[in-house]
Amino acid sequence: MRADQRIIVLFSAVLLLIGSFGAALAQESVTVITTTLLRLRSGPGTTYPEIALLEAGTTLSAFARSADSAWLRVRYSGTAGWVAIRYLRIQGNWQALPVHNAADPIPEGAAELPSQPKNGDLLSISLYAQTNATNYYRITYFSDGLRINGFLTEPRREGIFPALIYNRGGNRDVGALRGYEFIPFAEAGFVVVASQYRGGGGSEGFDNLGGADVNDVLNLIPLLQSRPNVDMNRIAMFGSSRGALMTYIALRRLGSAVKVAATTSGLADLFMWAKERPDLESGAYLELIGANTRSNPAAFRERSATFWAAEISTPLLLIHGDADTEVSAEQSRALFNRMRAAGRTVQLMIVAGGNHGLLNAEDGIPSALAWFARYLQRSGENFDYNLLKPAIDEANPIVRGALGY
Repeated sequence: MRADQRIIVLFSAVLLLIGSFGAALAQESVTVITTTLLRLRSGPGTTYPEIALLEAGTTLSAFARSADSAWLRVRYSGTAGWVAIRYLRIQGNWQALPVHNAADPIPEGAAELPSQPKNGDLLSISLYAQTNATNYYRITYFSDGLRINGFLTEPRREGIFPALIYNRGGNRDVGALRGYEFIPFAEAGFVVVASQYRGGGGSEGFDNLGGADVNDVLNLIPLLQSRPNVDMNRIAMFGSSRGALMTYIALRRLGSAVKVAATTSGLADLFMWAKERPDLESGAYLELIGANTRSNPAAFRERSATFWAAEISTPLLLIHGDADTEVSAEQSRALFNRMRAAGRTVQLMIVAGGNHGLLNAEDGIPSALAWFARYLQRSGENFDYNLLKPAIDEANPIVRGALGY
């Protein structure tokens, strides 16, 4: 080969190397920003399952495109997914990105492969309703190896907000959340998170009435930590009926992580409840706990806050109706007396004529919000139920309608 031919070949190789380097550089420099609320999908098309819901303004790194160039594959939260290109603001030469199919493996270094989920990790999130102030999401999260369903609400404005863990009543599918129960807290500006608990509302596992299922509540703390708009120094908790039992046990374990709590119609003593409703001993107690108060009293003491009232250090408001025929107000009175005797911060509110649902007292939520305001409210925030009523009334048909109620 002549010298001039060798020079041409060498020059061509250099050009090819520069071109390859330029293409790689283009791939590395493609950044996209979502321009609206956008679904991240497992493949390049609307028929593929949703992985996550991305807020407008979310910045992502793109590393591939679909064959029709209508979708980009992006890195997101430890995995990869596809977003529609028409809803993106793009920085970089996206047309130089390689073409991928949904089934193609993720190139090494392009996105971190999913690892074993940790407690509190969000496995899915999807928007089901939106009001002027709030986004309402269905979620599935990880708890003790189980996929637990629940709900999450977040204010639609920028900022850092107080959070509320909402603990539902009932057991198994009885009393499962429908997605509108926490509207007043959401419209008050809380980031609200609520669990269906294991064994209920489509969640994996088995309900055991305040046993290992309490972990489904505790694991909402790391979930909240993963949300960038949550003030972790201002977490409240609210529970009703069985949800109160879950609240008391969670408060005992979490200590100062929860700054304030309120309960309505609360289960505070399962021995007392068995005396009020003897059918429980051979019914729900055996089904959920696997024992009754005679065969395994220790299991029931662990679930009954009256036995360890001094270990609840969180300021607590107990709201109970004196006409409650499901759970006697005497349970809240007993817990109040024992907490007060131990020097704990506790208040008791007995609602005249109040039934188990406290329907004549707006479910006890106005009083709970007023109690939360003492410990959490900051300048510019509004926890006053009466002032919030127009927003709550406006939100109710929107959220219920989106749910089909």
